[in-house]
Amino acid sequence: MKPPNVGKWGKHKHMVKDELLQEYLPKTRVYSPEELWEYAEEFTHVMLKPSGGGGGAGIIQVTARGEEKFLVHSGSRQRLVEGKEATIRYVESLFRPKTYLLQPRIPLGRINGKPFDVRVMIQRRSNKEPWLITGWCAKLAGPGYVVTNVARSRGKVLPVGTAIKLSNIEAGPHLLRDIRMVATAVANRLGRAYPTLREIGLDLGIDMDGKPWIIEANFRPSLSLFQKLEDQSFYKRIVSMRKR
Repeated sequence: MKPPNVGKWGKHKHMVKDELLQEYLPKTRVYSPEELWEYAEEFTHVMLKPSGGGGGAGIIQVTARGEEKFLVHSGSRQRLVEGKEATIRYVESLFRPKTYLLQPRIPLGRINGKPFDVRVMIQRRSNKEPWLITGWCAKLAGPGYVVTNVARSRGKVLPVGTAIKLSNIEAGPHLLRDIRMVATAVANRLGRAYPTLREIGLDLGIDMDGKPWIIEANFRPSLSLFQKLEDQSFYKRIVSMRKR
């Protein structure tokens, strides 16, 4: 059974209705130039994401540098642009022909200056059975990238516990429990919205205070991340769930 084809905005509109999840969702709006300037003034660092697609493709970071100067970061490229009109022209020239969303940049935990996030796999055999967390790993961005997609940024995959220990995160004793709680709540909410859904690859950012933030819920997650781990138990468990 094919997973539903839904963009980030559609998923966000379902998740934001959940009172528990509201605390873990970045403030999200559909892009317009007016909204971009409002975000830049309020947050300084703004992420622009295509609603469709995945794998970190098309993500742009805009940082306000004062006196109407803006640093635009796309992939490993950075360009300082002067003036709002010139910035809009340049940013929109980078757009893929899709709806874009605006979010404040999450101050992700870092390892040796490089950001990382956590991929959590959540699966179920049918819409009458409970969701199970079947694996998780950390994705570390490659040098010069603001996205943690491993293939795109030439980054690394690490065990979650290892990443947290190596990072600058102030991780409390409840961090792993909070990750599980948020992941399960996301699966329950989206599973009710999309009854044919059987698995979610949830990307969670962990800020420097040790709080998880929902980045993206992938309905067609690749298993290649888990194949890169030395311990293959997560990979085998995920594949086993897919076969049933």
